[in-house]
Amino acid sequence: QIYNSELENEFDNFEDWLCIFPLHRGKANEDEDGNEDEHFVGKYKGSFYVYPTEEASTEPRVSQGIPRNRPIKVLVRVYIVKATNLSPADPNGKADPYVVVTVGQEQKDTKERYIPKQLNPVFGEVVELTVSFPMESELTVAIFDHDLVGSDDLIGETKIDLENRFYSKHRANCGVASQYDM
Repeated sequence: QIYNSELENEFDNFEDWLCIFPLHRGKANEDEDGNEDEHFVGKYKGSFYVYPTEEASTEPRVSQGIPRNRPIKVLVRVYIVKATNLSPADPNGKADPYVVVTVGQEQKDTKERYIPKQLNPVFGEVVELTVSFPMESELTVAIFDHDLVGSDDLIGETKIDLENRFYSKHRANCGVASQYDM
């Protein structure tokens, strides 16, 4: 099945098992104003279950399927099919896009294969990265405009929580189709 919107929208951000809760630094007093982003210090990822005492058993149900408390290495394949309706980044009203995929300290790009003068590029690329959960769980996919002079311009980016996708019951268990038909 091909979805017409982000998979996060289709599958509730893949939070069917793990939920993400922001952690904020406490205020010194109630009068302290400020943006909540200034108090953001991290995030808690997990689940809470509350049972009536008569339903609680000696073996908590939440512990079924919990990963062990040690790093797990996974291979991530990112299939970069195409981009649509990119913002123009050049004076000619076009862009010369290429993709940069980043997880933790590892980064792969298609800069050498940028697509000239295109706002709807078809990349047809696959990028493979090896990551360790839970240390490296956020994948960033960015599209840059290649410039011959000066630094390349960021057109846009998105961040994907790989750990939630990996532990979700909605996780993909097969590859991408070798051919697409409209």
